[in-house]
Amino acid sequence: MAQKWLRDVSDIARNIPKNQVGGILKKDLIIQPNEKAVIVKNGEVTDVLDSGKIRVGGLLKPGNYFKDVDVVIMDTSPKDLNWNMGELWTADKQKLVCSGLIRFKIGDIKRFFSMVYAYSTPDKKGERALGVRDIYTRLQSEVLTRVLEPEVSRIPMEDIYGNRDLQITIENELESQLEQTLDMWGLELLKHTAEWDLGEYKTVLDAHQKFQTGEELAELDTLAEEKKHEDIGRVDVAKVRADHAPKSVEKDFRREQELKDVQAQIEREQREDEADIKAAREALKLKEEMHLVKARGMRAGLEVEQDMKDREHGRDMEYMKTVTGAGGADVAKTISEGRELSNLSAAQIEALAKVRESEARAKEDKVEFMKEVEEREREDAYRRQELDAKLMDAAKPISAGAGAKVRKCPHCGAMVSVQAKFCGECGGMMG
Repeated sequence: MAQKWLRDVSDIARNIPKNQVGGILKKDLIIQPNEKAVIVKNGEVTDVLDSGKIRVGGLLKPGNYFKDVDVVIMDTSPKDLNWNMGELWTADKQKLVCSGLIRFKIGDIKRFFSMVYAYSTPDKKGERALGVRDIYTRLQSEVLTRVLEPEVSRIPMEDIYGNRDLQITIENELESQLEQTLDMWGLELLKHTAEWDLGEYKTVLDAHQKFQTGEELAELDTLAEEKKHEDIGRVDVAKVRADHAPKSVEKDFRREQELKDVQAQIEREQREDEADIKAAREALKLKEEMHLVKARGMRAGLEVEQDMKDREHGRDMEYMKTVTGAGGADVAKTISEGRELSNLSAAQIEALAKVRESEARAKEDKVEFMKEVEEREREDAYRRQELDAKLMDAAKPISAGAGAKVRKCPHCGAMVSVQAKFCGECGGMMG
C-alpha cells in the first residue's frame, strides 16, 4: 500500500521512519509535486529523490528499493511567514509595532536537512516535523529582535514618523540579516515586507492636528469678525470723506497750482542760469584767446629785441677783440666799463661810485686791521719767548753757573739760552 505525506500548509519537512510506513509485502511512499525525498541511512543523506514512488521496505524488492533507511520529505514550494514585533520602544519611550511578510523556500536540501534534525524533536512514534512556526520562532529570537530593537531604541519617535528613508534603512538591514540567516539554514529568501504602526503616537498626532485645526478655525472666525468691523469702519470713513470732499478737492487744486507755479519758476531760473553760464564760458574763452594773442605778440617782440641784443653783443665782441689786440687787456676793460656806464643814468652812476668808494674804504680798513692784529701777535710772541727763556734759565742746575745769559734767534727773533743749539720756537740752528 503506497503512502502519501498528508502535509499541512504550514508544514515544511517531516521525517518518516521505515516502521511507520504501512504494508507487509511492500512499503511504498509517493513523493508528490513540489516535494523532495531525502534518503537517510545511519544519520547521513545518501540520496535525494524527486516526485514519484519509492520503496523503503517489504518482502517484495523490485523497483527503487532502500533497506533500513529513514525518509525525510520536504516541501519545496514557497512559504509565507507573517511576523510581528509588538513591543518596540523608541529613545523617547514611545511604543510602536512593526510587522510584515517573509516568503521563502528550500534552497539547499542537505543544509536544510541538518536544520530539521537540529531544531525538531521526535514524537512518540519517532517522527520529526518542522513547520513555518518553528522557522518564525528561530528568526524572531536570532534576527528580528536582534536587529529591530537596537535600531529603534536609539531613535526618537519624531524622527521615525514620516521618515521613509530611515524606515527603508532599517528594513534593508533587516533584510540583509534575514538573507544571511536563511541561507545558513538552507533556505532562500524570496520576498520581505515591513509595515510600521506608530500606535498611540499617531493618535496623539491626530488629536493635536484636530486641536490645531480647531484653533485655526477659531482664529479665522475672529479674523472674519474683525474684518466685518473694519468694513463698517471703512464705510463710516467713506461717509466722512464724502462730506468733506469739496473742501479737500479745492485745497488739492490750490496746492497743485502752487506746485506748478514753483516748478515753472525753478525752470525759468534754471534756463537763465544756463544762459549766464554759457555767456560766462564764452567770455572766458575770448579772454583766453586774447591772452594767447598778446603772449604771442610779446614773445615775437622779445625775440626781435633778443636778436638785436645778440647782434649788438656780436659787434661788441668783435670790437673788444680788435681793441684787445691793439692796446691790451686794460684798455679793453676800461672801454667795457665805459660802455656799461653809458647805459646807466646819472643817479645810477653816482650810486655806483658811492658803492665802489665804500668797498675801497672797507678794503683799506680791513688791511689796517689785519696789520694791527699781526703786530700784536708778534709782540705777544716776543714776550712769550723772553718769558720762556727766563723760565729755562731758572730751571737749570747751579752747576751750570750763575752767569748764564740769553740771546736772540737769528731766524725768528725769539729769546733763546746761549747754551741752546736750536731755537725752541722755530727750530732753527743757532749760530
